[in-house]
Amino acid sequence: MGTDVVVAILKEANLKGTINIYPWARALTMAQQQENTLIYCISRTKKRENLYTWVGVIAPIDFYIYSLKNRMDIQINKLEDAKKYSIGIVRDDALDEFFVSNKFQRLQRVSLNEINMKKLILKRFDLWPISEFTANYLLKKNGYNPPKTVKKVFHIEGFADGDQYLAISKITSKEIKDQIRNALKRIKQKGIYQEILLKYQ
Repeated sequence: MGTDVVVAILKEANLKGTINIYPWARALTMAQQQENTLIYCISRTKKRENLYTWVGVIAPIDFYIYSLKNRMDIQINKLEDAKKYSIGIVRDDALDEFFVSNKFQRLQRVSLNEINMKKLILKRFDLWPISEFTANYLLKKNGYNPPKTVKKVFHIEGFADGDQYLAISKITSKEIKDQIRNALKRIKQKGIYQEILLKYQ
C-alpha cells in the first residue's frame, strides 16, 4: 500500500522518482544524509522526531505479536510474558528500539520483514511482531492464507502513534517538501488515497 500511495503522491506533485528497497538500517541513514530522499512506511517515534521532515500519514496501522496458528503453547497476557520466547525483528526499526528499551534479550535481527516471515514459517523463532497490514501483505505475497497460517497473540501499544508515515530528508529543499506535502493532501481530498486504502483491506 505504501508504495501505491507514494507513486500517487509523486504523480500528483509532477515529480519523477525511483523506488528502491534497502535494508531498513541503511534506508534510515540514507534518508538522513541524502537530499531528495523519501522513506516509508516509517513509525514516528520520539527518537526519530528531529531526524526527518515528516510529510504525513500514509497508512493507519495496528501492531501485533504473531505466532504460527498451530502454536497452542504460546500464551501472552502482558508484554512481559513475551520475554521467554524468541522474537524475530528487523534491525534498527521502531520495534527493535521498542523491545530493546523494554529489556528483551531473545531477539533475532534481520534486514527485512519478509525474511522474518519466512523464518517464522520455518519455526526458526517463536514470535513475529509486525503491523497487521504488513503481515497480511507479506503472507499473501508468498502464497499463504494469513488467518490459516498465523494468529495474533498480543496487541502492541505504546511505542508509536499507530500510524505509518512518509518522511523526507531534512536537507531537501523547502520547495520539494511543500510539493510532496501538498500532493499528499490533494490525493486524500480527491479520494485517490481512499481508493488505495480500500484495495488493501
